[in-house]
Amino acid sequence: MPLRADVNAEILAWLSPISLRRLNDTWRTRGFGYPDEVIEDVTHFLTEEQFDYEALLAHLEGCYLEDAREGFAQAYHGLYAYVAQAVYQLLYRRQVERRNSYREGLQYFEGIVPLARQHRPLWIFSLNQDVLVECIAALFGIEVNCGFSQRTISLPCRNAAGEVIATLAAEVLTESEMASGQLPFCKPGWPGINLLKLHGALDVFRLGDSNDLVRIKPKEDTFDAIIDALQIANEGLLDATLAATLVPEAMAVTNKIPYVDSNGQPQVLGRTLLASAARLTDPYPQLMQRRRLEYFRGSLTQVDHLTAIGYSMSDIEANEEVNGIVREWLEAAGHRRLEIVLPGKPQIPPFLLPLAGQVALTPASATTYLERYL
Repeated sequence: MPLRADVNAEILAWLSPISLRRLNDTWRTRGFGYPDEVIEDVTHFLTEEQFDYEALLAHLEGCYLEDAREGFAQAYHGLYAYVAQAVYQLLYRRQVERRNSYREGLQYFEGIVPLARQHRPLWIFSLNQDVLVECIAALFGIEVNCGFSQRTISLPCRNAAGEVIATLAAEVLTESEMASGQLPFCKPGWPGINLLKLHGALDVFRLGDSNDLVRIKPKEDTFDAIIDALQIANEGLLDATLAATLVPEAMAVTNKIPYVDSNGQPQVLGRTLLASAARLTDPYPQLMQRRRLEYFRGSLTQVDHLTAIGYSMSDIEANEEVNGIVREWLEAAGHRRLEIVLPGKPQIPPFLLPLAGQVALTPASATTYLERYL
């Protein structure tokens, strides 16, 4: 999947201070406009020198949570949902439209097979929202557990007449299961991958108005079935004609996917990219993120060696909490080791310099690094 710089460039190609102001004028004609003060605040981020989509999302989220900005909270909340949806669509489109190139490139990650055999299970903590780890595992016949229960629900896919023409299965993770801190990951000895995504995922959604999560389940554990299921969730749950009738104004479900459930009632799936666009008064998106991070913290206590592949840990602002958890993990035991794997000349991030003796630097790409296990 693209580096953050690639996503930044794609967003800036169509979102500029001028285009945002024009968009807001259009939204106002539809009853969705935002105050000029908020729009101008956001335009300061839309320059090539300063733009970073994660920083912008963090700013928007912070503004609608701050009491000092209470008068504009709803506007910041709406713009957060809009930008989060734009980022989701960029990542999703790349995942679907470049499936052939991904299929070819992922063949070079074969080193993950012996690595998964050596560590039973192999834990992977990901900051990415894509489904590439699942696709790699499927290519090599490795089972993946993302911490969801074995229970599934069926999401009906409907045509323009509202008739069910297919169903999409989804695994369930209830609010109580997540709150328990005992996610149903596989236990030691299981030959597969336990995958925990810390920043949400393209295939994980919040179910309606509940605090339950669902993960789209492909019909088969194959590369194409995984991509197909992701595409069906985004484009096949509701026919475009029926969708326009059900939700005539697209911004009414920004960052959500509308569908009609098995009882014929309109529902939505809330995207979980970074945080979902739930009601402003609902603190659950932040709680959901917190619970993921706390599970990450607890899971790290079970290991002595952590390898960061493709992540320099230098972006302190965007991933401050993740970095802080890793630092605390190293500080708690002198025998623990962190290995940072990056092409070129990786460096120890400044916040880890006091623990430099526990940090190893490996100049290599992900595929080159994994080849050592073949």
